[in-house]
Amino acid sequence: MNHPSLFARMVDIERRKLFGRALLWTELVLFGALVAILHLVILYVSRNHSGQMPTEMAQRLTQALHWPQALINALQLANGGGLGGMLVVVLVGAFVAQEYRWRTVQLWLSRGAARPHFLLAKSMVILIALALIALTPLLVGGVITGVFTYLDQGTLPWLTMPWGTIFFDLLKVAYTLMPYAALTFFLAVASRSTMVAIGVGLGYSLLLENIFIQLLSAVSQGAARIAGYFPAMLAQSIMQTLNADAELSVDVGVSAQAHLLAPSLAALLIGLYTVILLAATLWIFLRQDISG
Repeated sequence: MNHPSLFARMVDIERRKLFGRALLWTELVLFGALVAILHLVILYVSRNHSGQMPTEMAQRLTQALHWPQALINALQLANGGGLGGMLVVVLVGAFVAQEYRWRTVQLWLSRGAARPHFLLAKSMVILIALALIALTPLLVGGVITGVFTYLDQGTLPWLTMPWGTIFFDLLKVAYTLMPYAALTFFLAVASRSTMVAIGVGLGYSLLLENIFIQLLSAVSQGAARIAGYFPAMLAQSIMQTLNADAELSVDVGVSAQAHLLAPSLAALLIGLYTVILLAATLWIFLRQDISG
């Protein structure tokens, strides 16, 4: 049986390993740069070409770039059905699968660490990474649109901002990333290969979810309902509760015609998918021969 201090040490070491790798910070910097470029392009369009748009569209675009709506819009960029899911696949695939090649899994188990505790420690650290991925567009987009809001309105609405709502929206976005993290975790443990975990995870996100969902949506109403049960569409269902405009939403190929489920049901299914995948990961890991 694991001593509590050993488990706490495992969590701390896993945290230091993740935060000490260039991959996490490289992903966050690149993601932040993409968010910044997107906002700057839209700001440029809003400033210089709004006269060429219908009046209502120009007004909605300007409103979407003002606090607080701009912060809620920025959060959408990290949802599981978009860029956030792909970043999670790459990060988790490398973070988990490389442990086999570096033989740190064997090292921990040889020192008395229980297998479930090893997976739990890694899972807890991965949750921190999910929160950071969700936080990145909020911070970067918040700074850029905050400057725009101040220049346009002469003030920032600090006292009237729905900070509590924005915090819970951040948690919702991080929650939509969990099935992608759990799927990649499962692939990494089952295959022990970084290439397989990342390749299959990205293939699922880019090809199966995007292309297959659009095909289902085009076939019939019944097929479109099936598409609504995919994690990408479940993420979109939850994104509805953010009550954000669509101007800054960058979801990779998810069809708007697919049927979205009620947010509560979508949240339940995301949790169910995550638990099933983590249970399958534990089942494989408990029976895995890692002595070789």
